[in-house]
Amino acid sequence: MHWSVALPLGLMAVGVRGVPLANDTLASCLEAAQTPYYLSTSKNWTTFNSPFNERVKFNPVAIAVPETAKQAQDALLCGRQNKVKVTPKSGGHSYASLGFGGEDGHLVIQLDRMNNVSVDNKTNIATVAAGTRLGHLALQLYNQGNRAISHGTCPG
Repeated sequence: MHWSVALPLGLMAVGVRGVPLANDTLASCLEAAQTPYYLSTSKNWTTFNSPFNERVKFNPVAIAVPETAKQAQDALLCGRQNKVKVTPKSGGHSYASLGFGGEDGHLVIQLDRMNNVSVDNKTNIATVAAGTRLGHLALQLYNQGNRAISHGTCPG
C-alpha cells in the first residue's frame, strides 16, 4: 500500500500555514525515495498530526511514516538535504509533544510501523525495532522464548 501524496509537476507542496516546503524539494525528495509521507494538505493529516497531549500542539512541515530502515534513512537524508530539522517519533506519548519536535516546522519520522522484534534464544539477545511499543514487545518476548522484562506504567 502506497501512502505518499503524489504531486503533479508544477504544483508546490505547501506545509505549515501555507509556507512552501523547503523550495518544494522536501516533498519531491520523499517521493523520489518512495518513503510514505503526509503533508498538511493530505486527507489523513489530522490523524497523524494528533499529539498525545492536545494542549501542546506543534505543526510539522511533513510526517514521514517509513516501513523499512531504508525508508527511515532516506527520510532523514531528505530532511538534512533540505535543511529541515528532523524528529523521530516512536511511542507518541510525550506530555510535551516532543515527538513533534517541540516547535513548528520539523520533519517528523513516525516509526510505529517499524515494530519487529526478534529473539535469539541461543544468546538471549532481543533485537527490537525503534517503533515497538511496550505491549507488543512483552508479547513477542514471551511468544519467542518465554522471556520477559520488568516494565510498567506511571499513573501520573
